[in-house]
Amino acid sequence: MASVPKSRIDCQAPSSTDEILIPDVIPYLLPGGGISILAGSPNVGKTALLATLVRDLRDQRLIFGHQPRALPGIGVINTDRGWAKGAGLWFARAGYGDVVYYSLSDDRTFNMKRLRKRLDRTDILFSFIDGLFLPPESLVYVDPISIFLGGNLLDYDACAIATGEIRAYLRERRLTMLAAAHSAKLRANKQDRYMRMQDQVLGSTAISGFTDSALYLASPQETGKAYYTLVWHPHGSKEERYYLERDEQGLFIPYTGVDTGTQMRVLALFPDNGGEVGLTALVEAAGAIPLSKATVKRGIDALLDDGTIERVKHGLYRRITVN
Repeated sequence: MASVPKSRIDCQAPSSTDEILIPDVIPYLLPGGGISILAGSPNVGKTALLATLVRDLRDQRLIFGHQPRALPGIGVINTDRGWAKGAGLWFARAGYGDVVYYSLSDDRTFNMKRLRKRLDRTDILFSFIDGLFLPPESLVYVDPISIFLGGNLLDYDACAIATGEIRAYLRERRLTMLAAAHSAKLRANKQDRYMRMQDQVLGSTAISGFTDSALYLASPQETGKAYYTLVWHPHGSKEERYYLERDEQGLFIPYTGVDTGTQMRVLALFPDNGGEVGLTALVEAAGAIPLSKATVKRGIDALLDDGTIERVKHGLYRRITVN
């Protein structure tokens, strides 16, 4: 009988008791010990959104109707621009200016040439996180994570291995990671884009495939809506969508939309016979009520969403008549 290689003999599947169980930060949405990524185009507001999310996690506020667990610690690794005029600005506006953080751009003792060695990048990230001295079951937020994902975001193997290394480290330290990432440059023609927003993450599909929840923040310019859209797609639950707007400080708040009365006033501007009417004519007619252009556009979005009107083409609409 042929001998069995020693590695086959010694290799045994771990028992269920060997599995490291880290409680979810938010059930299914932010899996414990996992890597959840928020992607979006540059300057869309990812850091502003994550600052409010991290603050709400600290305070155990409901997040889109979901109750997070209490966190013993939260830390931030800032890797792009300086803290004071970058992420720190948004954390201060969100009311969490004293968050524990490390800012790569502000560290004059760190030799940036070390990052040219691609295989060392995950170890460098781990040293940054270790320096925060977070207790087990804490959350670490990395903004952005891209430079630690193998050195080539289009390389499937490099991204998969890097995420595997990061996941092993998180389980060893009993931490959970939330990180920002960029989307690819978007074409003006929406027909040339991916059908799903979360598939627009810049780089290999391994980035989404080997992480946990995939979040995507889309601007009104991307969707043609009056609000921002946040897609939250966890691997262990169904996709959820939330609609947001920005307040005077630039922080994200739930989209207020329009009340039913205002929606009906906008609908009254449309011909009863299903005739087509343009946005300019609607805004001019609404001025006599008075309703602002922004309110009219919000009313149109609400009417489109509930199927009361339809878009004939860009800037041209008509009421849907029921026979």
